[in-house]
Amino acid sequence: MNNTHSTEAIQTPGDHSIKRYIVKEVWKEYEVTLEVNHDILSEERAQLINNFWTDPMIRSGHCDGDVVKTVIQLFGQNAICSFLEDRGVSFGSGDKWLINKVSQDLRAEEGWGGESMDGENNGLFGWCGIRVLAADVSMPSFDELDLAEIEVLNE
Repeated sequence: MNNTHSTEAIQTPGDHSIKRYIVKEVWKEYEVTLEVNHDILSEERAQLINNFWTDPMIRSGHCDGDVVKTVIQLFGQNAICSFLEDRGVSFGSGDKWLINKVSQDLRAEEGWGGESMDGENNGLFGWCGIRVLAADVSMPSFDELDLAEIEVLNE
């Protein structure tokens, strides 16, 4: 895995097939908490999702060949990029409506199987088995930026 992104597992009480992960970009402090139903996101399903996108072997190589973790991190990356397009977002696990809305919107994007594929309905986790539980992705504020004049060389 490269040094600016990380995916860490978080213990969840109850159902052992449901686990939580944090996908974060440490330099910019973007962070998304995902909840994954591993009964839905099997290795076979993760392989389908990963192979849909360009360079699946390179991507899974960053996760030591673990295709399930690869897909979880890819979903987190997709969420962060989507949130940045919307100028940032910050919400926690208590905002059930936003969790469901954001998760459904992300899963509806190409390559994630939507809410239902082949008539299959997986409720809160959709076909891919992943939902966003919390996110903290913010645009830089004015005082976080630096301005520097650069010298133009005559060629």
